[in-house]
Amino acid sequence: MKQSLLYQVSYYLAYLELTLTIVFAVALATSAALARWRRARHERLCTAGREVLARAIAAGTIDDAGVATFERLPWTVQQELVHEFGGALTGSGRERLSSLGHRTGVTQRAVSMCASPWWWNRLAGARVLTALDHDAPAMHPLLRDRSAVVRAQAFVWAAGRDDQAIIDELVSRLADPARLCRFTVQDSLLRLGRPAATALRRFLADPERPGLADALSVARGLGQPELLDPTLALVSHSQGEIRARAAAVLGVLGGERAVEALTQQLGDSTPAVRAAAARALGELGAWTACSALLQLLGDTAWPVRRESALALRRMGGAGTLTLRRALGAENPFAADMARQVLDLPETVYLQVTV
Repeated sequence: MKQSLLYQVSYYLAYLELTLTIVFAVALATSAALARWRRARHERLCTAGREVLARAIAAGTIDDAGVATFERLPWTVQQELVHEFGGALTGSGRERLSSLGHRTGVTQRAVSMCASPWWWNRLAGARVLTALDHDAPAMHPLLRDRSAVVRAQAFVWAAGRDDQAIIDELVSRLADPARLCRFTVQDSLLRLGRPAATALRRFLADPERPGLADALSVARGLGQPELLDPTLALVSHSQGEIRARAAAVLGVLGGERAVEALTQQLGDSTPAVRAAAARALGELGAWTACSALLQLLGDTAWPVRRESALALRRMGGAGTLTLRRALGAENPFAADMARQVLDLPETVYLQVTV
């Protein structure tokens, strides 16, 4: 009797296991088939939308049938196509895409999404308006949005706006608490180019302002002459990192005042500052600093000796003669560094000086 009961339990358990396996396999096959169907449908809708947009952008206008076709597309497909075309178009092509977005209602929907209480909706709206290069007032509050990803997207949008108020806001966000936002702001300011220099000059004029290091990185990328005065003021900043970055900016700006300040920085107490000043003098080809750089070949810090020797080699004939003089120096570190840099093959030298 007991053996019969155990046999029945084992039979039902095996039956249950087989049933669950079949149900799981059917569910898996159904899910895979549904995913394939969705992908195929998505591709079909994207193809139809691409044809409408490509025809309309090429012709400069869109007919009612094209508008109706695009309006029937799901919002996700409309967003994908706007991003795809917006990232590839510039000039008149982008203007036509923006016009199409307005006529098909995509722009209006994106603007309304920028006021959503949900960050993912605000982000989606901001991305569409960025792709359309649409100057919407609804984007301005997003520059101070509580979500870092939304702020970062708004900073990308701001890179296309030659508006002093927006540029001022961008520069003020160099001290944003989120690293993603700070990086995006730097990229946007560099893309703006010269219009950003005026706001950046005002930012650099305050030595106590947070974000000075990132601001100096942008200043080096812009390389505008109007940034010289505030940068010269920062070579005596209390923080070594700021002095070193200021030296890097002076290496781009150049001029007699910059060379004079960099030569003085060769005597800075911080090795990173001395190394940055030596590199900057080499970038400027300031051969008048050869004697000062010769002294630094015997510096106690290896990065300073290395940058000084590389700077001398960058200076051409005068620098090479100085390095050869250093081969007979009493200081073994100076002679060794001069020999290493003089012996560097040209291809290796170009790689280490990038």
